[in-house]
Amino acid sequence: MNGLGRILASETNVSDLLAYFTEEDPTPWSDLLGALPARAIREGRASTEKRADLLLMDAAGDTIGAVEVKLGHHLSEAQSDWYLSTFAADVPLLLTSLDQEDPHDSALDPQWTVAPLPSLVGRWMESTNSEVAVLAAAATRVLESWSALITAVSVGVDGREAESLSSISDPFLGRVLTRALKPAVVKAGADRAYPGVTSGGGNALLQSWRAFPQRQEGQNAIAEVRWQPAARKMDFRFGVHVLPDGRAEREAAWHLATTLDEAIRIDSFSDYLRETDPDRAGLLLTDKGSGRPSAKGDWAEIVEKGFERGDASRYNPGFRRDGDTRFEASVRIDTTQATGPDIVALLGHALDYLTESWPLRSS
Repeated sequence: MNGLGRILASETNVSDLLAYFTEEDPTPWSDLLGALPARAIREGRASTEKRADLLLMDAAGDTIGAVEVKLGHHLSEAQSDWYLSTFAADVPLLLTSLDQEDPHDSALDPQWTVAPLPSLVGRWMESTNSEVAVLAAAATRVLESWSALITAVSVGVDGREAESLSSISDPFLGRVLTRALKPAVVKAGADRAYPGVTSGGGNALLQSWRAFPQRQEGQNAIAEVRWQPAARKMDFRFGVHVLPDGRAEREAAWHLATTLDEAIRIDSFSDYLRETDPDRAGLLLTDKGSGRPSAKGDWAEIVEKGFERGDASRYNPGFRRDGDTRFEASVRIDTTQATGPDIVALLGHALDYLTESWPLRSS
């Protein structure tokens, strides 16, 4: 990623750029707003503690448009509700992102208008302000290249199959891709999906959950990927996860994990894939072993008291874990072969496999 790319890889910086363009030449907004803003306010409070990325005001100081910029995140329902409750019904709301097409946004309230970020920034390429036009052209080239790459890896372009994950080497674009895949993961059968970053390392993360049949709320199968694009490493994990944290949840998670001990294994899942989706079975870099560490200590003690700092030297449940209510097996994915649709499919297969493996008589 070049210097301009590093600058643009921030929603704050992109919002600042749009504000600057507006200050120098507001005319590109006329088609979207039906009016010309007199000024732009960055992170306007709009009479609440929350902020809009960009407020567009008329000469009288009234808001005539509010803009939300998204790069590595989706517009959440709560955030959309805040905009709708904060601004009058006649104030246009504009959501702009790198997505060419986002099914997640198809259910947005009609007050929202969705505009691809490259095309929005590109409106200033024809500005009569030569400085603005040059900056807009340079920024648009970067944004268009990102959008095209994300589309190519997530769904493919021009009738071609999707490109491999190894086409992306920048961590920022890795996070954008996992966000772009979220709607497809939910459509493929996840109850919930979350694109984010790993704690500490900041690597791209895409998690999905599905409730186990005939179990209490919060007792889920989980499948996730943890991706380091620069190193071309992606770890695929699957297992059980119980929310929230507490003594009852620790006990439930441990019961799920031990009941599914033979299923939360890479070799067992590989056998399942060879039956259900043999073409994708080869995307796992190994089909042998459990994909789990050796057990250490009596995990029943952790169930009773909770995992505390320093316990890692004496206790291991015999699974990859996060905290004391998530237990998984892990295997590396071949990023030179796997595509965005492959990751969506593998996450869905893992959730199917785990929930189908649950013995209902033990519920």
